[in-house]
Amino acid sequence: MAAAPVSWGQLDVRENVRFKGAHLAQWVHDRYPGRGCALAREFKKTFMDEWTGEHDAERIAELSRALASTVEPLTQLLATRS
Repeated sequence: MAAAPVSWGQLDVRENVRFKGAHLAQWVHDRYPGRGCALAREFKKTFMDEWTGEHDAERIAELSRALASTVEPLTQLLATRS
C-alpha cells in the first residue's frame, strides 16, 4: 500500500504499530485458533474534516483504490501459509 499512487504524496504505511484496542483480533485468535486471521487497518482521518464531519470524496476514492490493490497480494500470501 505504501507504493499506491495518491495525489497528496506518499502514504505513511507502517506495520506492527501498537494501538489501544485489538479486541477483535484477540477475539478471532481465541475463537478460531490456527484458522482465523484478523487484520487491523487504521487510517488517519485525512479523508475528512473531523470537526465538521465533511468527507473528501476524491481522497476516499483514492484510499479505496489503494486498499483494493492489497487484496490480491494478501490473498496470495495467506494461501502460501495454509
